[in-house]
Amino acid sequence: MGADNTKKAKEEQQYDSYWKLTVEYSDIHGTPFNNVLDLIVKFIDSHKLSSVDCTAELNKKLQDIVNRINPKEDMASVRKSINQFIKLGFVNPGYKGYHPLTKKFLLCKDEKERELIFTQIFYECGSLNSSYTNDCTDHKEVNFLLKTLAYNGQLTKNDLMGLMVTDVSKYKRGYLLPEELELQYQYALSINFDENKYNQIEYLIGFLKYMPELVYENGVLEFEDQKSVVAGNDVVSVKRDPILMRIYRKLLFEESMSVYDRLICYACHLPWKGLVASHIKPLSTCIKQQKMQEAYDKNNGLLLSPNLDAYFDKFDITFDDDGSIILGKNIPQKIREIIKDYQIDKEVLNEERKKYLQYHRNVFDAKNM
Repeated sequence: MGADNTKKAKEEQQYDSYWKLTVEYSDIHGTPFNNVLDLIVKFIDSHKLSSVDCTAELNKKLQDIVNRINPKEDMASVRKSINQFIKLGFVNPGYKGYHPLTKKFLLCKDEKERELIFTQIFYECGSLNSSYTNDCTDHKEVNFLLKTLAYNGQLTKNDLMGLMVTDVSKYKRGYLLPEELELQYQYALSINFDENKYNQIEYLIGFLKYMPELVYENGVLEFEDQKSVVAGNDVVSVKRDPILMRIYRKLLFEESMSVYDRLICYACHLPWKGLVASHIKPLSTCIKQQKMQEAYDKNNGLLLSPNLDAYFDKFDITFDDDGSIILGKNIPQKIREIIKDYQIDKEVLNEERKKYLQYHRNVFDAKNM
Protein backbone atom coordinates (compact mmCIF):
# COMPACT_ATOMS: atom_id res chain seq x y z
CA MET A 1 0.00 0.00 0.00
CA GLY A 2 1.39 3.44 -0.99
CA ALA A 3 2.04 6.23 1.50
CA ASP A 4 -0.98 8.24 0.31
CA ASN A 5 -3.30 5.26 0.61
CA THR A 6 -1.95 4.46 4.07
CA LYS A 7 -2.59 8.04 5.16
CA LYS A 8 -6.11 7.97 3.71
CA ALA A 9 -6.92 4.67 5.42
CA LYS A 10 -5.63 6.01 8.73
CA GLU A 11 -7.77 9.16 8.42
CA GLU A 12 -10.88 7.16 7.57
CA GLN A 13 -10.27 4.93 10.57
CA GLN A 14 -10.00 8.00 12.78
CA TYR A 15 -13.20 9.49 11.36
CA ASP A 16 -15.06 6.31 12.20
CA SER A 17 -14.49 7.00 15.89
CA TYR A 18 -16.23 10.35 15.95
CA TRP A 19 -19.22 12.41 14.90
CA LYS A 20 -20.99 11.48 11.67
CA LEU A 21 -23.95 13.68 10.77
CA THR A 22 -25.13 12.46 7.39
CA VAL A 23 -28.18 14.41 6.24
CA GLU A 24 -30.65 13.81 3.41
CA TYR A 25 -33.22 16.47 4.41
CA SER A 26 -31.97 19.59 6.17
CA ASP A 27 -35.24 21.59 6.31
CA ILE A 28 -37.23 20.48 9.37
CA HIS A 29 -40.30 22.32 8.00
CA GLY A 30 -40.02 20.69 4.58
CA THR A 31 -42.45 18.12 3.24
CA PRO A 32 -39.80 15.38 2.63
CA PHE A 33 -38.48 15.68 6.20
CA ASN A 34 -41.93 15.42 7.77
CA ASN A 35 -43.35 12.81 5.36
CA VAL A 36 -40.48 10.38 5.86
CA LEU A 37 -40.53 10.83 9.65
CA ASP A 38 -44.30 10.30 9.69
CA LEU A 39 -43.91 7.07 7.67
CA ILE A 40 -41.25 5.76 10.05
CA VAL A 41 -43.40 6.48 13.11
CA LYS A 42 -46.47 4.82 11.58
CA PHE A 43 -44.35 1.83 10.53
CA ILE A 44 -43.00 1.43 14.07
CA ASP A 45 -46.52 1.64 15.52
CA SER A 46 -48.13 -0.72 13.00
CA HIS A 47 -45.49 -3.40 13.54
CA LYS A 48 -45.20 -2.77 17.32
CA LEU A 49 -41.44 -2.35 16.98
CA SER A 50 -41.21 -0.59 20.34
CA SER A 51 -41.62 -3.99 21.96
CA VAL A 52 -40.42 -6.50 19.33
CA ASP A 53 -37.24 -6.70 17.25
CA CYS A 54 -37.27 -5.44 13.69
CA THR A 55 -36.38 -8.18 11.20
CA ALA A 56 -34.25 -7.70 8.10
CA GLU A 57 -37.40 -8.20 6.01
CA LEU A 58 -39.24 -5.43 7.86
CA ASN A 59 -36.27 -3.11 7.56
CA LYS A 60 -36.20 -3.65 3.80
CA LYS A 61 -39.96 -3.13 3.65
CA LEU A 62 -39.61 0.27 5.33
CA GLN A 63 -36.83 1.25 2.94
CA ASP A 64 -39.03 0.33 -0.03
CA ILE A 65 -41.92 2.39 1.35
CA VAL A 66 -39.71 5.44 1.90
CA ASN A 67 -38.19 5.06 -1.56
CA ARG A 68 -41.64 4.98 -3.17
CA ILE A 69 -42.74 8.28 -1.68
CA ASN A 70 -39.37 9.97 -2.15
CA PRO A 71 -37.27 8.05 -4.71
CA LYS A 72 -33.47 8.15 -4.46
CA GLU A 73 -30.71 7.16 -6.87
CA ASP A 74 -29.84 4.14 -4.74
CA MET A 75 -30.90 2.39 -1.55
CA ALA A 76 -27.87 3.73 0.30
CA SER A 77 -29.40 7.20 0.04
CA VAL A 78 -32.72 5.82 1.27
CA ARG A 79 -30.99 4.30 4.31
CA LYS A 80 -29.26 7.62 4.93
CA SER A 81 -32.62 9.41 4.82
CA ILE A 82 -33.97 7.03 7.49
CA ASN A 83 -30.85 7.01 9.63
CA GLN A 84 -30.81 10.79 9.86
CA PHE A 85 -33.89 10.65 12.10
CA ILE A 86 -32.03 8.28 14.42
CA LYS A 87 -29.03 10.62 14.51
CA LEU A 88 -31.24 13.64 15.22
CA GLY A 89 -32.92 11.82 18.13
CA PHE A 90 -36.45 11.37 16.72
CA VAL A 91 -36.20 7.57 16.30
CA ASN A 92 -34.39 4.98 18.39
CA PRO A 93 -31.77 2.63 16.84
CA GLY A 94 -33.29 -0.59 15.57
CA TYR A 95 -36.62 1.30 15.33
CA LYS A 96 -37.14 0.53 19.03
CA GLY A 97 -39.66 3.32 19.42
CA TYR A 98 -39.17 7.06 19.15
CA HIS A 99 -38.77 10.19 21.26
CA PRO A 100 -41.89 11.10 23.32
CA LEU A 101 -42.06 14.46 21.50
CA THR A 102 -41.80 13.03 17.97
CA LYS A 103 -45.56 12.88 17.37
CA LYS A 104 -45.99 16.32 18.90
CA PHE A 105 -43.42 17.60 16.41
CA LEU A 106 -45.32 16.04 13.50
CA LEU A 107 -48.66 17.47 14.63
CA CYS A 108 -47.36 20.96 15.38
CA LYS A 109 -48.68 23.67 13.03
CA ASP A 110 -46.71 26.61 14.41
CA GLU A 111 -43.23 26.86 12.89
CA LYS A 112 -41.59 28.48 15.90
CA GLU A 113 -42.99 25.91 18.30
CA ARG A 114 -41.94 23.11 15.93
CA GLU A 115 -38.40 24.46 15.95
CA LEU A 116 -38.37 24.49 19.76
CA ILE A 117 -39.66 20.91 19.91
CA PHE A 118 -36.96 19.93 17.42
CA THR A 119 -34.25 21.56 19.52
CA GLN A 120 -35.41 19.74 22.64
CA ILE A 121 -35.32 16.38 20.84
CA PHE A 122 -31.98 17.20 19.20
CA TYR A 123 -30.43 18.33 22.48
CA GLU A 124 -31.77 15.49 24.62
CA CYS A 125 -31.23 12.59 22.24
CA GLY A 126 -29.13 13.69 19.26
CA SER A 127 -26.64 10.85 18.79
CA LEU A 128 -24.69 11.50 15.63
CA ASN A 129 -22.95 8.13 15.41
CA SER A 130 -26.13 6.13 15.89
CA SER A 131 -27.96 4.39 13.06
CA TYR A 132 -30.39 1.53 12.56
CA THR A 133 -27.64 -1.00 13.30
CA ASN A 134 -25.45 1.10 15.60
CA ASP A 135 -26.70 2.13 19.05
CA CYS A 136 -24.52 4.95 20.41
CA THR A 137 -27.32 6.72 22.25
CA ASP A 138 -25.25 6.91 25.43
CA HIS A 139 -22.95 9.30 23.50
CA LYS A 140 -25.12 12.42 23.17
CA GLU A 141 -22.87 14.65 21.09
CA VAL A 142 -25.31 17.55 20.70
CA ASN A 143 -25.89 17.63 24.45
CA PHE A 144 -22.11 17.62 24.91
CA LEU A 145 -21.64 20.44 22.38
CA LEU A 146 -24.26 22.74 23.90
CA LYS A 147 -23.01 22.18 27.42
CA THR A 148 -19.55 23.09 26.14
CA LEU A 149 -21.08 26.26 24.69
CA ALA A 150 -22.88 26.96 27.96
CA TYR A 151 -19.62 26.67 29.87
CA ASN A 152 -17.41 28.59 27.42
CA GLY A 153 -19.84 31.32 26.35
CA GLN A 154 -19.09 30.98 22.62
CA LEU A 155 -17.73 28.51 20.08
CA THR A 156 -15.85 29.32 16.89
CA LYS A 157 -15.98 27.15 13.79
CA ASN A 158 -12.55 25.87 14.83
CA ASP A 159 -14.02 24.87 18.18
CA LEU A 160 -16.86 23.04 16.43
CA MET A 161 -14.31 21.22 14.31
CA GLY A 162 -12.47 20.19 17.44
CA LEU A 163 -15.67 18.98 19.05
CA MET A 164 -16.57 16.85 16.03
CA VAL A 165 -13.40 14.78 16.43
CA THR A 166 -13.95 14.30 20.16
CA ASP A 167 -14.88 11.01 21.76
CA VAL A 168 -17.41 12.38 24.27
CA SER A 169 -17.28 9.22 26.38
CA LYS A 170 -13.80 10.22 27.55
CA TYR A 171 -15.01 13.45 29.19
CA LYS A 172 -17.19 12.50 32.14
CA ARG A 173 -17.90 16.10 33.12
CA GLY A 174 -19.95 16.42 29.91
CA TYR A 175 -18.15 19.30 28.16
CA LEU A 176 -14.73 20.58 27.06
CA LEU A 177 -12.65 23.30 28.67
CA PRO A 178 -11.10 26.03 26.44
CA GLU A 179 -7.65 24.43 26.44
CA GLU A 180 -9.18 21.07 25.50
CA LEU A 181 -11.05 22.69 22.59
CA GLU A 182 -7.76 24.03 21.25
CA LEU A 183 -6.09 20.62 21.52
CA GLN A 184 -8.98 18.96 19.69
CA TYR A 185 -8.90 21.59 16.95
CA GLN A 186 -5.20 20.93 16.36
CA TYR A 187 -5.99 17.23 16.16
CA ALA A 188 -8.76 17.92 13.60
CA LEU A 189 -6.28 19.84 11.46
CA SER A 190 -3.77 17.00 11.64
CA ILE A 191 -6.27 14.62 10.01
CA ASN A 192 -7.62 17.22 7.52
CA PHE A 193 -11.08 17.03 9.07
CA ASP A 194 -12.04 20.49 7.79
CA GLU A 195 -11.37 19.49 4.18
CA ASN A 196 -12.96 16.06 4.24
CA LYS A 197 -15.98 16.65 6.49
CA TYR A 198 -16.94 20.22 5.60
CA ASN A 199 -20.57 19.35 4.79
CA GLN A 200 -21.09 17.68 8.16
CA ILE A 201 -19.90 20.81 9.97
CA GLU A 202 -22.31 22.95 7.92
CA TYR A 203 -25.23 20.58 8.56
CA LEU A 204 -24.53 20.68 12.29
CA ILE A 205 -24.46 24.48 12.32
CA GLY A 206 -27.70 24.53 10.31
CA PHE A 207 -29.55 22.42 12.87
CA LEU A 208 -28.06 24.30 15.81
CA LYS A 209 -29.50 27.56 14.44
CA TYR A 210 -32.96 26.38 15.46
CA MET A 211 -31.90 26.54 19.11
CA PRO A 212 -33.59 29.45 20.93
CA GLU A 213 -31.47 32.54 21.52
CA LEU A 214 -28.58 30.94 19.65
CA VAL A 215 -26.88 32.81 16.81
CA TYR A 216 -24.08 31.97 14.41
CA GLU A 217 -22.42 35.02 12.90
CA ASN A 218 -18.92 35.66 11.57
CA GLY A 219 -17.88 32.13 12.39
CA VAL A 220 -18.94 32.35 16.06
CA LEU A 221 -21.74 30.40 17.75
CA GLU A 222 -23.11 32.02 20.91
CA PHE A 223 -26.24 32.78 22.86
CA GLU A 224 -27.80 36.18 22.20
CA ASP A 225 -26.93 37.37 25.70
CA GLN A 226 -23.27 36.56 24.85
CA LYS A 227 -22.74 35.09 28.29
CA SER A 228 -22.05 31.69 29.71
CA VAL A 229 -25.37 30.58 31.17
CA VAL A 230 -23.67 28.85 34.08
CA ALA A 231 -20.46 28.99 36.01
CA GLY A 232 -17.99 26.23 36.64
CA ASN A 233 -19.26 22.74 37.30
CA ASP A 234 -22.88 23.91 37.57
CA VAL A 235 -23.12 23.28 33.83
CA VAL A 236 -23.70 19.59 34.49
CA SER A 237 -26.04 20.06 37.44
CA VAL A 238 -28.90 17.54 37.39
CA LYS A 239 -31.08 20.09 39.15
CA ARG A 240 -31.35 22.56 36.29
CA ASP A 241 -30.31 21.90 32.71
CA PRO A 242 -29.34 25.30 31.28
CA ILE A 243 -30.22 24.43 27.68
CA LEU A 244 -33.59 22.82 28.40
CA MET A 245 -34.45 25.76 30.64
CA ARG A 246 -33.81 28.10 27.70
CA ILE A 247 -36.10 26.02 25.48
CA TYR A 248 -38.78 25.83 28.19
CA ARG A 249 -38.73 29.60 28.74
CA LYS A 250 -38.77 30.29 25.00
CA LEU A 251 -41.80 28.02 24.52
CA LEU A 252 -43.71 30.07 27.10
CA PHE A 253 -42.59 33.33 25.48
CA GLU A 254 -43.77 32.11 22.07
CA GLU A 255 -47.11 31.06 23.58
CA SER A 256 -47.60 34.51 25.10
CA MET A 257 -46.73 36.19 21.80
CA SER A 258 -49.13 33.90 19.94
CA VAL A 259 -52.07 34.52 22.32
CA TYR A 260 -51.49 38.14 23.37
CA ASP A 261 -49.03 39.55 20.78
CA ARG A 262 -46.77 40.53 23.68
CA LEU A 263 -45.12 39.09 26.77
CA ILE A 264 -47.41 39.38 29.77
CA CYS A 265 -48.03 37.85 33.17
CA TYR A 266 -50.69 35.17 32.65
CA ALA A 267 -52.48 36.12 35.89
CA CYS A 268 -52.54 39.94 35.94
CA HIS A 269 -52.09 40.46 32.17
CA LEU A 270 -49.48 43.19 32.62
CA PRO A 271 -46.24 43.30 30.61
CA TRP A 272 -43.86 43.22 33.58
CA LYS A 273 -40.12 43.18 32.98
CA GLY A 274 -38.34 40.08 34.22
CA LEU A 275 -41.28 37.71 33.75
CA VAL A 276 -40.61 34.31 35.31
CA ALA A 277 -41.19 31.00 33.52
CA SER A 278 -42.68 29.50 36.66
CA HIS A 279 -43.04 25.75 37.07
CA ILE A 280 -46.46 24.51 38.22
CA LYS A 281 -45.18 21.13 39.37
CA PRO A 282 -41.74 22.05 40.74
CA LEU A 283 -38.73 21.27 38.60
CA SER A 284 -37.00 19.61 41.56
CA THR A 285 -39.99 17.28 42.05
CA CYS A 286 -40.05 16.29 38.37
CA ILE A 287 -36.33 15.51 38.43
CA LYS A 288 -36.56 13.60 41.71
CA GLN A 289 -39.35 11.48 40.18
CA GLN A 290 -37.25 11.13 37.00
CA LYS A 291 -40.08 12.63 34.95
CA MET A 292 -37.90 14.68 32.63
CA GLN A 293 -40.70 15.13 30.11
CA GLU A 294 -42.68 16.99 32.77
CA ALA A 295 -39.64 18.98 33.91
CA TYR A 296 -39.43 21.00 30.70
CA ASP A 297 -43.01 20.71 29.41
CA LYS A 298 -44.37 24.10 28.38
CA ASN A 299 -47.74 23.19 29.90
CA ASN A 300 -46.04 22.71 33.26
CA GLY A 301 -45.36 26.43 33.25
CA LEU A 302 -46.93 29.87 33.60
CA LEU A 303 -45.46 33.25 32.80
CA LEU A 304 -45.77 35.22 36.04
CA SER A 305 -44.51 38.50 37.42
CA PRO A 306 -41.64 38.03 39.90
CA ASN A 307 -43.86 38.87 42.90
CA LEU A 308 -46.62 36.45 41.90
CA ASP A 309 -44.05 33.76 41.15
CA ALA A 310 -42.68 34.13 44.70
CA TYR A 311 -46.11 33.29 46.13
CA PHE A 312 -46.93 30.63 43.52
CA ASP A 313 -43.58 28.89 43.99
CA LYS A 314 -44.22 28.59 47.76
CA PHE A 315 -47.79 27.32 47.24
CA ASP A 316 -49.27 30.44 48.85
CA ILE A 317 -51.44 31.04 45.80
CA THR A 318 -52.80 28.67 43.16
CA PHE A 319 -55.41 28.69 40.40
CA ASP A 320 -58.73 26.91 39.87
CA ASP A 321 -59.69 25.06 36.69
CA ASP A 322 -61.52 28.16 35.46
CA GLY A 323 -58.35 30.20 35.99
CA SER A 324 -59.50 32.02 39.15
CA ILE A 325 -56.77 32.77 41.67
CA ILE A 326 -57.00 31.02 45.06
CA LEU A 327 -55.33 32.78 47.98
CA GLY A 328 -53.62 31.00 50.86
CA LYS A 329 -53.58 31.91 54.53
CA ASN A 330 -50.15 33.58 54.37
CA ILE A 331 -51.13 36.36 51.93
CA PRO A 332 -51.22 39.77 53.67
CA GLN A 333 -54.57 41.58 53.48
CA LYS A 334 -53.27 44.50 51.40
CA ILE A 335 -51.84 42.05 48.85
CA ARG A 336 -55.12 40.13 48.82
CA GLU A 337 -56.99 43.26 47.80
CA ILE A 338 -54.64 43.77 44.85
CA ILE A 339 -54.54 40.22 43.47
CA LYS A 340 -57.92 38.72 44.48
CA ASP A 341 -59.44 39.12 41.00
CA TYR A 342 -56.46 37.87 38.97
CA GLN A 343 -57.36 35.12 36.53
CA ILE A 344 -55.70 32.96 33.89
CA ASP A 345 -57.45 33.11 30.51
CA LYS A 346 -58.98 29.99 29.00
CA GLU A 347 -56.78 30.46 25.90
CA VAL A 348 -53.75 29.26 27.88
CA LEU A 349 -55.62 27.03 30.35
CA ASN A 350 -55.53 23.86 28.24
CA GLU A 351 -56.26 20.37 29.55
CA GLU A 352 -52.60 19.45 30.03
CA ARG A 353 -51.98 22.59 32.08
CA LYS A 354 -55.08 21.86 34.20
CA LYS A 355 -53.57 18.50 35.16
CA TYR A 356 -50.44 20.20 36.47
CA LEU A 357 -52.58 22.79 38.31
CA GLN A 358 -54.46 19.96 40.02
CA TYR A 359 -51.12 18.77 41.40
CA HIS A 360 -50.32 22.34 42.51
CA ARG A 361 -53.72 22.70 44.25
CA ASN A 362 -53.20 19.44 46.12
CA VAL A 363 -49.93 20.74 47.59
CA PHE A 364 -51.55 24.14 48.21
CA ASP A 365 -54.46 22.53 50.07
CA ALA A 366 -52.12 20.50 52.28
CA LYS A 367 -50.20 23.66 53.20
CA ASN A 368 -53.27 25.80 53.81
CA MET A 369 -55.44 23.41 55.82
